[in-house]
Amino acid sequence: MGSSFEFFNLKNDETVVSPCLTIHGKCLEKASGAKNVQVQHPQLPALTFPVNAQYFKAAILLSPGENRLSFITDTNVAQTITCFYTPLTQNKPIHLCLIIAKDSPMKFDSPKTQIAKEGGNDLNLAVKKLRIAARLMQAYTNEQMVRNGFGNRVMNFVEEFAYDTQFRANETMRNTVKVHIVRSQHTLKEIRDPNVAQQNSKGNNTGALFGWAMDALRDYGGPFAPQQPPVQAACIYLDGHWDGKLILGHAALGGGDDNIKLAIFGSHGLYSWPTCMEDIVPYFLDPTKSSLQEVANDCNECSSHWECLTVTLGAFMHEIGHSLGSPHQVSGVMLRDYTRLNRSFLTQEAFSIRTNSYGAKPPIFPPEECTWHRLDMVRFLFHPAFTREYDYYDPTFYRPSKNGHFGIPKPAMYLLGNDSCKFSSQTGIYLIEVIGDDLARGHMEFLPKSLGGPGPQKEVVLSLKQLQDLLPPNEAKHRDSFNLRVLACNTPDANFDNFPSMLKTSMIPMNKYGFASGVQGIKSQLLGGSDRGSDVGIIPVDIRMVYAVRVYHGAALDGVRFYLQGGKQSAPSEKGKKETPVVPPRTYLGKLTNNFRSTPTPPSRPPSDGKSVLFGKQTNSYTNITMEPNEIITGFNVRCGAWIDAIQILTSHGRMTDMFGNKNGGGLGELIPPKGQYVLGIYGRVGQWVDAIGIVYGSL
Repeated sequence: MGSSFEFFNLKNDETVVSPCLTIHGKCLEKASGAKNVQVQHPQLPALTFPVNAQYFKAAILLSPGENRLSFITDTNVAQTITCFYTPLTQNKPIHLCLIIAKDSPMKFDSPKTQIAKEGGNDLNLAVKKLRIAARLMQAYTNEQMVRNGFGNRVMNFVEEFAYDTQFRANETMRNTVKVHIVRSQHTLKEIRDPNVAQQNSKGNNTGALFGWAMDALRDYGGPFAPQQPPVQAACIYLDGHWDGKLILGHAALGGGDDNIKLAIFGSHGLYSWPTCMEDIVPYFLDPTKSSLQEVANDCNECSSHWECLTVTLGAFMHEIGHSLGSPHQVSGVMLRDYTRLNRSFLTQEAFSIRTNSYGAKPPIFPPEECTWHRLDMVRFLFHPAFTREYDYYDPTFYRPSKNGHFGIPKPAMYLLGNDSCKFSSQTGIYLIEVIGDDLARGHMEFLPKSLGGPGPQKEVVLSLKQLQDLLPPNEAKHRDSFNLRVLACNTPDANFDNFPSMLKTSMIPMNKYGFASGVQGIKSQLLGGSDRGSDVGIIPVDIRMVYAVRVYHGAALDGVRFYLQGGKQSAPSEKGKKETPVVPPRTYLGKLTNNFRSTPTPPSRPPSDGKSVLFGKQTNSYTNITMEPNEIITGFNVRCGAWIDAIQILTSHGRMTDMFGNKNGGGLGELIPPKGQYVLGIYGRVGQWVDAIGIVYGSL
């Protein structure tokens, strides 16, 4: 007996990891006259979906283990397909939260007709709607990952074992999405203050709601207590309100810090969100005009209930995308293409007031749907929230340590001359993006070997032409002026502005700094604040002659002095007496660094031929470092933000010092010459302390 249905995105006996799937299918000849198809599950209520020109899309909830799905048309044609749902337990889930004012009435905006239809607009109903929203986002994202060749893969939401509200009948206890109810310390009046409304162009504190959400989560404690790696949270302010002019208590933002990655949104569109799985089809087709006296018309794109659903749910997912690391893109969810989000769940479209048309003609095929951009999918692939169990068997998948990326430098760039450069990363570069007008216009990806790629790369050497050729013909205007973004596994992104001009840096003749004729240097990237302090020029250091180093530091890096044995370089003039550290016996048994001393002891008299050079400032708080025989400095790790917080010295013996300065400050960068080259000097900017630092490197 032949098949009655063709399933495009699910194979029989396939293993999936998303608790909700949108199954795309077609009724074949025997079922070609069907108008509806019902999907029956042995453990869950049946769901019915429309068929248009033989095609259908069915959003199905699954149970852990075997799921026998029987598809039965209204013409009594049936077929069963089986899949196995394995919940992901190794990845980092997203916590869904409702933030309520300390004196919240626990109601969200909803038209009177919708209140009558849904039986209220209280906190419990908001929880139900948020649970279904999570399942829709999972079904949508899993399908997008499959289409991009990354297999069944999705972000998890934190779940709990409770009475299930995902169907109209909630008499059964099963795993369902947990929604944290987080009480803010701010009052309803404060949250609804027009000055904190993000869309108020005259507001004087329009970013406050993001910070208040972070505060509320920290006060809530539990999973939001400080930790590494950071926890993921997606929050809706329940007390959002349309006052006829502004959407109060609302901000659409995504970002976070080292402890919490956060997305926030308002509740002004909740009234249009489905309350259960049975509501998904009718709510995405609901043409009811929005009562604009009672509810907001966000961005003038929410004139009907179904349009409000697509825009507000899509915008919330957009902010979650930001919290997962995605910037704005040239298309897709991260551009606002989510006005078409409904098409991913239906083969037909209701009348759109926004476009004054019925939009896509049925049946709706994938090219007409909204998508996550390819670059979002690549980011998610390497994000710990999307980890699959078999990723751990692929050595080209770098997964987070218990400390997250705190101890791993972001990717570094080194100029090689001839309009070429090298990018390096300890964990492996998986994506390079060419940025024009703040959006990625071209890219190069290095997928894991298990997905057919070469794997993330520790080093990538590229020419300017190779980078320019990543731009499609219609983006040729950006060829001579673009920024670059380099992404590596489990580290912050590295950004390089006006990259073509960076490659034009000329070679520096180093003979005028005391090096032999023919030695040429190249400046590394400058870490720290390039617009702070004063430029101190190049401080030459013949790294082969360094026998000791003194690092001046407190809450930031103040300076670094290099002591040279028998060197020919002249020490720069400096105010005050030069200092030389006591040189202990050179033994392999000692540690690389001496104990920290807040008050220095008088140094011994230096050798008669000794020299020292200082970058930055000397202070009374320092640490001495002594080199071993035949050991040289090979580079530095640097913690920095607007200035240089701390520095760590690396040597040819594979040793490294402590991080001197504020070891918890800023982000981590590296200054390590390419293989076969040496540090020739230090350059940067100095103010009250060291504001910026880079190295000059070359061959000796």
